Amino acid sequence: MTEKSLSKLMDEALSGQMSQEDISQAVNQAAGNYYHSPVQKFEDRLKDILVEEALVHLRPGRVLDLGYINTLWTQALLDRGITHIDIVEGAQTHADNARRDWGHDPRVRVFHSLFEAFEPDEPYDTILMSGVVKHVPDDKGLVRRARSWLKPGGVIIASTPNSRAFHRRLGTYMGMELAPDRHNATDRSVFNVHLYDRFSWRALFVEAGYDVFALKGIVFKILSAEQLMYLSSRYDVDRMIEGLRQLGDELQDYAWYLVLAARADEEPS
Repeated sequence: MTEKSLSKLMDEALSGQMSQEDISQAVNQAAGNYYHSPVQKFEDRLKDILVEEALVHLRPGRVLDLGYINTLWTQALLDRGITHIDIVEGAQTHADNARRDWGHDPRVRVFHSLFEAFEPDEPYDTILMSGVVKHVPDDKGLVRRARSWLKPGGVIIASTPNSRAFHRRLGTYMGMELAPDRHNATDRSVFNVHLYDRFSWRALFVEAGYDVFALKGIVFKILSAEQLMYLSSRYDVDRMIEGLRQLGDELQDYAWYLVLAARADEEPS
């Protein structure tokens, strides 16, 4: 298999012409570009809030967790009494990390597979899609297919960055980006094929046959993660993050992340 550059793979994804081999290449190349950097570790402070808000909608029983970066989500699920978690991860290094972190725990299974190719052996009570749908070229196909993975009464909890968040708007007005909802250098480096605002995020699930019963913006992110890291060295980071959390509740359209919860309609359109 010929190795292509991530930039070329991203262009192919945006044009809608991409094979599963190419998707696998892109996922593996992008895996090391951001997710285990100091920036990601800082963003985990913000993601603690995201996890808390998202898992309000968790159902007891079997959980499918699409994607793996670190122990954050898995530990939160176990802390809430979940005893069966299936992790599916497309990047080999991330799947290896999941096996290293959880291979000793009989409550957790790890599958190295593209989401598009995954075939569950049983349906789930809850499916988590945290920051992963944006990486899937055929996002509509994945979301629609996941309906068949849910038990009756099951829910999908899905989160994604908000393309119209305050910090992306600010970067545009500062002349650093062309538009908040256009792919920037970071989006391209981590294979963010899709960008969503609260309206397009909800529409993706409604059009796939879901009843979206919750949608919320999480954390008012005033600057990039790198800039917030700098501020945290000078100011009380805990007070700053708590203030950003409360501002996110107040200014939903400008929030950093979007969390959605949905049930499968009985008769999808």
